[in-house]
Amino acid sequence: MAQKDKEEYYFLTEKLEEIQWALEGECNDIDCDKYMYRDLLKKKYKPVLKHSYSCIDKLKKEKEIVLRLLFPKKFRKYRFEKCYVCKKPLDKLDDKSIILSFTRPSKDNKNSHEWKGYWIHKKCKSKAKIPKGWIKF
Repeated sequence: MAQKDKEEYYFLTEKLEEIQWALEGECNDIDCDKYMYRDLLKKKYKPVLKHSYSCIDKLKKEKEIVLRLLFPKKFRKYRFEKCYVCKKPLDKLDDKSIILSFTRPSKDNKNSHEWKGYWIHKKCKSKAKIPKGWIKF
C-alpha cells in the first residue's frame, strides 16, 4: 500500500510541475491560443506567439485540484519535512520553500562530483551554512 501511495504522490507532483511550467509560459497544450497561428508558421510567417487567456484559467483550476489531491494524510510523509536550518515544518510543494544544493569533487571517481540537497524555507536561505568540504551550487 505504501508503494502505491508513493507512486501516486510522484505522479501527482510531476503533473503539478508540468502545470507550473505551463503557467510560467511554457505551455504544451494544443488547444491553447499560443498555437492558433500554426498554419501561418508553416508558410514562414513569424507572428508573435503569446501564452493566451484560453488555457490560463484551466491551468489554475488544475493546479488547485492537484494540490487538493496531494493534501490528504497519506501523502504527509512525502510532502512535509523539517527545514535544514530552522528545523520547523516545511511543505515541499509550497512556493516558500527551495532546495539548497551543495557539490564537491567525488572521492571515488575524480571525473565526477557529488551532490547534496536540503529543503529550506526561502527566508532561511541567508542563515544556511555550507558544510565543510562542500561548495554552494
